[in-house]
Formats: sequence, C-alpha cells, structure tokens
Amino acid sequence: MKNIEWLLAILLIIIGLTCLTVSGTTMLDAESVGTYLTTFIHLCMWMGLPVVIIGIIYMIILKKRDK
Repeated sequence: MKNIEWLLAILLIIIGLTCLTVSGTTMLDAESVGTYLTTFIHLCMWMGLPVVIIGIIYMIILKKRDK
C-alpha cells in the first residue's frame, strides 16, 4: 500500500473510534474530558485485546508450520 492509503486507513480508524467514544460518553450523560478519555481507553482496550490474542495465535500457528 502507498503512504496515502495507510494515512487514509488510519484516519478512518481514528474517526470511527472518536464517533464510538462520543456516543458512549453521551449515553453516560457525562460531558467531562475525564469521562471521555476513560471511555476512549476502555474502547481501545476492548477492541485491541482480541487483535492481540488473534495475533499471538497466528504467530504460534506460523511457528508450528515452520517446524
């Protein structure tokens, strides 16, 4: 992929995370920056954890194939 395509993909991911965080924060009826950041961190954790787990499983499968 070209650099502009990577930039566009990262930008779309950031926009999506921001929209999810804003909607989650407004559901809590809290409009403070601390609540926004807490929601953002929780959202990133719950989205990143499965990616990390799948990545580890994928690496284990690749190492077993090479042997």
